[in-house]
Amino acid sequence: MTDTWRGGCAGRITTITHIIGAVLLAALGVGVAASASADPASGDTAGYVAMLELAGLIDHDGDLCNMVNGLCHGQFDDGPSSIPTGTWVCGQIEQGRSRDSIVYELSHGEGLMPSSYNAPVIYDAADAFLC
Repeated sequence: MTDTWRGGCAGRITTITHIIGAVLLAALGVGVAASASADPASGDTAGYVAMLELAGLIDHDGDLCNMVNGLCHGQFDDGPSSIPTGTWVCGQIEQGRSRDSIVYELSHGEGLMPSSYNAPVIYDAADAFLC
């Protein structure tokens, strides 16, 4: 392994971390603005979907591939199709499961299998807006 490769990989990871951080901050801002009109008993589905939108997890072009650093990461067909996954996350949180175990199951389990890029975004969006 060369130092150039390590530096390039670290740079890409840092870039991804900054992108995810910016998406989370923007989405939380959307959630704060939207929460005034949200029904607290049902969660803020609009905020949840908005956060996924900002992260590129909702499809708008018929290609269910969200390209991040040259890799395809899956997308939900639309906002409503993302909600069952978010409510599943909330159910797991209510059962006392850790963030790491839920993110791992999201990215390695059967079914939708979001990527390791998408899974933490889905968890954070559900935790912030639906749970």
